[in-house]
Amino acid sequence: TGQSGVVGKLAVKTGTVTLRDAPRGRGPYGICATLAGQVWWCSLAGSFIARIDRRTGESIVVEPPTKNQGARRVWSDSRGRIWVSEWNSGNLSVHDPAARTAAQSWRTWKLPGDAPRCYAVYVDERDIVWASDWGANAVWRFDPASERFERFGFPRQNTDIRQILGRAGEVWL
Repeated sequence: TGQSGVVGKLAVKTGTVTLRDAPRGRGPYGICATLAGQVWWCSLAGSFIARIDRRTGESIVVEPPTKNQGARRVWSDSRGRIWVSEWNSGNLSVHDPAARTAAQSWRTWKLPGDAPRCYAVYVDERDIVWASDWGANAVWRFDPASERFERFGFPRQNTDIRQILGRAGEVWL
C-alpha cells in the first residue's frame, strides 16, 4: 500500500483511537502483554521487538542478537520475559528486560531439525514454551529449566500453525 506501519490503541470506554508511526516504518506482526501490563510487539519485516511506552505511546525498539531473524510472534512468561519466534533463523529466543546488561538480556535456541521455521510462540501457566515449526510440521514444547525440546507431530502434512493459545492444562493451535 505504500503506507508506513502504525501502532494503535483503542480506548474502549471513549472509543478514541490513537495511532503512532511504527519505528523504521515496519509495523507489528505479533503482540502481547505482560502480567505487569507492559505491551510488546514484534516486526517480522524489521526483525526487531519493541516495548510500548504506556505514557507516550511510542515504541522502544529492542534488537535481537540474530540479524534479520524475522521476529514473527511474541509472548510473555510469568516473569515478564518476552519469548520470540524467529521465522527466518528458525530460532526460539527470549529477552529479559530486567537483565543487568544487554549481553545478559537475550538467550537463543535453534529449533531441532534440518530446516526449522518457527512461526508461533505461546507460554503456558507453568512457563513452558510452545513453538510451532512449519519446517518439521510440528509443535515443540520447550522447558527453559532443562533447555530441552519435545516434538509433537501432526497426522497430516502442512498444518502451518499460525497461532497458539491455551488455558490451564490445554494448548490450542
